[in-house]
Amino acid sequence: MTFLIEGDKRCPRIAADFSRGTFEIAGISLPENPYHYYQPFLDELEDYLKAPCDLTVLSLKLEYFNTGSALALRNIIQKLNVNLSLDTVLVKWYYETDDIDMLDSGDEFATIFQNTRFEIIEVDEF
Repeated sequence: MTFLIEGDKRCPRIAADFSRGTFEIAGISLPENPYHYYQPFLDELEDYLKAPCDLTVLSLKLEYFNTGSALALRNIIQKLNVNLSLDTVLVKWYYETDDIDMLDSGDEFATIFQNTRFEIIEVDEF
């Protein structure tokens, strides 16, 4: 099953392929109400976690996110962290070469969720 929220200039694209266990959040995350924006994905994720794939990969390719979005992202990673074992979940945090703030944010999330595997991946641009 697939899930897609297209996003726009203020909200990220959220794509999920639940049959493969792959999820991607990409773009800029400045929704008026992050809880409301991310809730449909969290609801679908809850169903997925009842019978997850052998490997679940969450790819985060964000150019910018606000404080409310940081909480929403934390909630998504926390849900994976609590429901899946270390060897079955991977968070891929992408950041652009010159974006030290996004690199620091990825490192901070990796520190918070020490029981979740993180890959911090540098790219030239999105």
